Amino acid sequence: MEFFEKDKHVKFIFELQNGQPLQLTYYLQPNSLREKWLNEVKTYLNRSNASLNLKISNKNYLHLNELTEKINSIVKDINTAYNSNMLSFLSGTSDANREKLNSLHEKFEEYGADKKLYLGEDVHRLWLDLNEWIHVTEVAMGTTVKDFPEYSALVSVYPPYDGRRLEEKDKLFLTTDFSWGHLYLGYNTLGKDYMHACHDDDVRVVTNKQVKVQQRYSSEVWLCFQNKTYCQKTTELQFYKWYETIEQEAQEIIPIENLNALALGRYFLGHIVIDDDLLRFHPIEDDWYFNTEVQKRWNNEVFSQIKRVVEIEIDEQNN
Repeated sequence: MEFFEKDKHVKFIFELQNGQPLQLTYYLQPNSLREKWLNEVKTYLNRSNASLNLKISNKNYLHLNELTEKINSIVKDINTAYNSNMLSFLSGTSDANREKLNSLHEKFEEYGADKKLYLGEDVHRLWLDLNEWIHVTEVAMGTTVKDFPEYSALVSVYPPYDGRRLEEKDKLFLTTDFSWGHLYLGYNTLGKDYMHACHDDDVRVVTNKQVKVQQRYSSEVWLCFQNKTYCQKTTELQFYKWYETIEQEAQEIIPIENLNALALGRYFLGHIVIDDDLLRFHPIEDDWYFNTEVQKRWNNEVFSQIKRVVEIEIDEQNN
């Protein structure tokens, strides 16, 4: 059985801060999602108004000052739009913590995700920007000089659209094994799922019944450069421990007895190719799979320099 067909792969071409290109190539697993995702990308890239969008998490604790300023700038614009002080500013990097960010995210769920008191697309874009920068800051908060930089990127074809419904058979490829160099479907959903509610210790999003389980897919794809975990069922264990400690009201809402409805994880698509570009950075191929110091150094020296996404190339030989 061919777990990855080398004649079918996708290339993402990025521009770095110094203007140089970075090409990342992925082999795609021939699962139930591959052709559907490829068709979405090809269909929407061919539209006259199509463009590529990048949402990237490649910041660490050294960037918390600028991230705090960015969030406060968006908060100011949203407050101005509503002519109120509905959102609280972050008082320096000490306010970049779970409690304060969850509080901002709760407002996003109420006004941004559900479009309460909708004031037009410009204001809705501010809410989406706030949501994006909250997540970038959450990653940066947990990344010190000793930590593995848990970086990733979301690439999608714009303008946004609702996407198509996932099928039940697709859940065969739902996984919580998030590893460096792996490719997954994007979440393609505004708000948090149960996995991220646990990660952020955000009980309010559960009790407010604002959890959004992914039901649709689009062109959006997630390039993961997190450290591989070698412990089995880590995400599930963390979720179980969290579930056991939260209040009964929240427990009764979470579908713990229906794992299909719980839907922890993301949908697997493929893995990175260790090509000449990566080998020029470090010439021993096996190290890219097993040496976390090589991956960490590449994250900090190369991935952290990504500026924008330039192109998606799909190679489908013999098709």
